[in-house]
Amino acid sequence: METKYFLKGDVLFQEGREDGLAYIVKKGSVILAKGMHGAWSKQVATIEAGGIIGEMALIDDKPHSVTATAAEDGEALVLTREEYLSRVEKSDKVVALIIKTLTNRLRSTYA
Repeated sequence: METKYFLKGDVLFQEGREDGLAYIVKKGSVILAKGMHGAWSKQVATIEAGGIIGEMALIDDKPHSVTATAAEDGEALVLTREEYLSRVEKSDKVVALIIKTLTNRLRSTYA
């Protein structure tokens, strides 16, 4: 996986946009918020090192449901949809179904 470096205030992805990427935060932290184009209406979470962001869009190939903005300088591993699908193909199909179902249910709570 490729490493992405970011600075405080950088937008890693925007709500409503599709890019087929998720990020595993290695250093720093990232704020997830609802609200288009940086006009945050509601902060959803702060993701610290060791967490993952963008996973729902990666799993269901839909636009991001939140905007991710760096709360501080940091770095993350970039996980592409292709890499994700390759890993899923090697796993138990029931696990893949559970992950997909959970993602769909979580998205419905944001609607």
